Amino acid sequence: MRDMGKRTLSPEELMPQYEELLRAGAELPLVVSGGSMLPFLAPGRDTVYLRSIDRALKRGDIVFYRRADGRYILHRLHRIDGDKCWFVGDAQDDIEGPLNIKCAFAYVTQALRKGKTQKPGCFCWNFFERVWLRAVGRRRRLIELYSGIRSK
Repeated sequence: MRDMGKRTLSPEELMPQYEELLRAGAELPLVVSGGSMLPFLAPGRDTVYLRSIDRALKRGDIVFYRRADGRYILHRLHRIDGDKCWFVGDAQDDIEGPLNIKCAFAYVTQALRKGKTQKPGCFCWNFFERVWLRAVGRRRRLIELYSGIRSK
């Protein structure tokens, strides 16, 4: 048997190709790799499905964007004002911004979370999009309280 020469692409190699495919109209899966979207999305466990931005973004959307330093980030849109936007991860209390909206190039249409498909409109999605987003500044304390209750 011949080795087909499989190789793993680095994010620097992969992401420009991802961006190009998204711009061409593809909807692409992406395995979550960081913990900033916990507790909704867990790294290595969950997958999001990305689509090029084809509509007006709104508060609560999960957006894939590129920072000025070149890093790719998946966070929730906290606020938008004209061409300026602010983002926050579900595990964070610190809001990033203002950034130019042009840094955003895709949004999440659905997620495979704990093996189940989650889409806008389902309870879990709505909770994190609406309720959890309003808890910025109090999230760490809420998680501590929840952990304390759960351990008893």
